[in-house]
Amino acid sequence: MSMFDIPFSTSRTRVTVRPGALQQLGPSLLELARPTKVLLVSDETVAGLFAEAALASLGEAGLESEALVLPPGDATKSLASAERVYDRLGEMRLARDGALLALGGGMVSDLTGFAAATWMRGVAFAICPTTVEADVDAAIGGKTAVNHRAGKNLVGAFHQPVLVQIDPECLRTLPPRDLVAGLAESIKHAVITDEPFLSWHEMQRERVLAQDLAVLTELVERNVRIKSDVVSRDERERTALRASLNFGHTVGHAIESARGFALRHGECVALGMVAECRIAAALGLLTSTDADRVVRCIESYGLPVRLETPLKEAELQGYMSRDKKVAGGRVRFSLPNGLGATVLRDDVPDAVVRSACQGVAL
Repeated sequence: MSMFDIPFSTSRTRVTVRPGALQQLGPSLLELARPTKVLLVSDETVAGLFAEAALASLGEAGLESEALVLPPGDATKSLASAERVYDRLGEMRLARDGALLALGGGMVSDLTGFAAATWMRGVAFAICPTTVEADVDAAIGGKTAVNHRAGKNLVGAFHQPVLVQIDPECLRTLPPRDLVAGLAESIKHAVITDEPFLSWHEMQRERVLAQDLAVLTELVERNVRIKSDVVSRDERERTALRASLNFGHTVGHAIESARGFALRHGECVALGMVAECRIAAALGLLTSTDADRVVRCIESYGLPVRLETPLKEAELQGYMSRDKKVAGGRVRFSLPNGLGATVLRDDVPDAVVRSACQGVAL
């Protein structure tokens, strides 16, 4: 078992990684927040698997709770869905001493965190992530958001959870496509901070894809440590440190928005990493050998390295220009600066971006 606190400027997040942690949700939340009422937010797929156990744990801890179950998929991460959460919170008369609990993947944790950040100007919330992507990325760091027609994650707030309770056993219920999609964020962390972890991905591929519990637990723990270290030092992305986590996301978010969120987030990040490795190689930041190595690792896990139906260049550029990371009208890329480091660049020529995206998204 791994348990530690992530310190922030005005709060702390308790992180627990342990098989069987789902059954301890109630006692953990009671210890950290002592809420009078709890609204559990989940999606239809996850709720059918885990909501009963989560609600039972809350009840056994003496916590009054209700559940709100939403449709699955990133299209649900919207202002309309946030309003559904607010409506239920109003019906419950959940006050500032209440709490929200996200049970699910990145969509559920982002949406629930956004509702918690904005209800009563901020109430406590906790996350029990059930996907690889949520375990290793979305649940850690307090970024909450909903999508807007203009782009992904454009409406949001920083709001740190009091608790992130990770049960790796939940990952064994994932369909292969969802397991693989989440691994894109793990490969990302390896590329930008820890080259030996990239080697680990290469060596442990078969055991990861076979959903070996010990290997999945190690994968989650290593990722959580990497992201926790970054976000604790740059909570609100004021410097290039936290921005390093955006590797693959400038192109990836544009693809995701252009495809109407029909692809998995991790699939789009994988495509974005391929394109952005090519940008880094063109700028002399990454050797072609290392760029090819990253692409091979991505492909070996079954992640996409090219879109089946290419986008139009103007469409891709349009979404990149509206990305929330744009500053002064310039698109910013977090690019590998060798393996294990990154650099933030806002001076990438359009021709380089176009060439890198050829065969990936164009």
